[in-house]
Amino acid sequence: MRTRQKNHSIDSLFAFLLLLIFCLFTLLLSGMGSTIYQNGTAYLNENYTSRTAAAYVAEKVRQHDEAGAVFMASINTAVSDRSIPALALRDTIDGTDFITYVYFYDNALCELMVQEDKSPEAAMGSRIVELSSLAIEPVSGTNLLSVTAVGEEGRELSELIRVSGGINSLE
Repeated sequence: MRTRQKNHSIDSLFAFLLLLIFCLFTLLLSGMGSTIYQNGTAYLNENYTSRTAAAYVAEKVRQHDEAGAVFMASINTAVSDRSIPALALRDTIDGTDFITYVYFYDNALCELMVQEDKSPEAAMGSRIVELSSLAIEPVSGTNLLSVTAVGEEGRELSELIRVSGGINSLE
């Protein structure tokens, strides 16, 4: 004797509803994941320029951290008769002294390397990263250099850099 199973419509409906719930949760989870990713990316982009500027200045100082190699100077601008403050870093390459100037000009962190006996001009420098403002100042009475960078998006980052070799004033 053979027994025949009856298919109920509720069995098919239950399987369909289970599949539908699984699909909805999958879509919800992927939507949440993309929102989290977008927020994280936006945060990193907001901090990129100010962090890059501060890290760049810190690395330059660390590369030149010896007595007399780090000092504050000024660099001329071609547009006006004013000069702008700059962090100056001395190098000696094959017996010739070079000065690398790190400064803020035309809404960017710039760098210019010239022979010590040449007159630097701000417009000649290479643009490193776009910024709203940058301040590089020695902290009086210490061997610390204060760097405050404000990115284009308005995020401000301040950092203190220790200079073992000391920081000299204008030469």
